[in-house]
Amino acid sequence: MFDKENLKYFLIWPISVLTAIFFKYYGFLRPDVLLINNYLLFLLVFGPALVVTIILVFNKILKS
Repeated sequence: MFDKENLKYFLIWPISVLTAIFFKYYGFLRPDVLLINNYLLFLLVFGPALVVTIILVFNKILKS
């Protein structure tokens, strides 16, 4: 199902999720230090991964 050359793009989702979990945990431990809005955090973490996923899906559709 996945090509070996495009496999590196699918690693963006787990890295994004782990980064979001790390920031949420760090913000829970030190709420006065981390002044990032939750919506901004999710936009910054999941936004690039969503764009890459959409590009990969469109490339797959256009090639077939």
